[in-house]
Amino acid sequence: MLIMTTLAVLLCGMMAHAVDIRDITFTTNNAGKVLFSHRKHIQQKQMANNCKACHDTLYPFKKKASYTMADMEKGKSCGACHDGKGAFALKECARCHQVKEIAFAVKETGTTRFSHQKHLAANPDCTACHPALFAAGHNKRSTMAEMRQGRSCGACHNGKEAFGIDKCTSCHPVRDQRYAIKGAGNVTFSHATHTGHYQCGSCHTKLYGISRSKAKVSMKAMEKGRSCGACHNGKAAFSVKANCATCHKTG
Repeated sequence: MLIMTTLAVLLCGMMAHAVDIRDITFTTNNAGKVLFSHRKHIQQKQMANNCKACHDTLYPFKKKASYTMADMEKGKSCGACHDGKGAFALKECARCHQVKEIAFAVKETGTTRFSHQKHLAANPDCTACHPALFAAGHNKRSTMAEMRQGRSCGACHNGKEAFGIDKCTSCHPVRDQRYAIKGAGNVTFSHATHTGHYQCGSCHTKLYGISRSKAKVSMKAMEKGRSCGACHNGKAAFSVKANCATCHKTG
């Protein structure tokens, strides 16, 4: 009976000291939702199930407070431990903030996809882009001309730090163009073959606009240097005056 009474007292004491811990989801203004896991944190060796490591020194139970990233960088809130020494640094944003792939609808060339994962693999420091180049959330579109001046993607994609923006097909999808030509066989223009020898700027937009044009160019016009004839002149590439079967396919 004494043993049963002792066990009952111990169990009551344990229940009295039990704490209901749960994950907390924080909604930020411009950087998505952040999930804080109590269990993951208290299971760390340096924490050793010691809740007092954070409460009430960093987070009072009875007081609700919001902290900016600037506050954290000064050692407040998460920044007290996440300084690159006690735990991973705050600049490794994607460890807490959810990032996603971004699809940009480009009318002329089709959808261009930006991969956060690929870029973070090359440089895990989110501050390399945010907020100096891109604010968190929606940003105004930049033109290719602006990128050539170092704006947006052009800040890194300058041919030195990363491939130049003249390597258009690295981001913009391209496809073969097929032309149905009555009486002379169909012609397939291969972007892959041509971009293997030339840059996109060799043709766009000096010879061709970005979007497919409905205007037709005759062989006579090509022989005078128009369209394909600008390169296919017998010097830069085989001449449009001969080798017809290279492009025109019958049967």
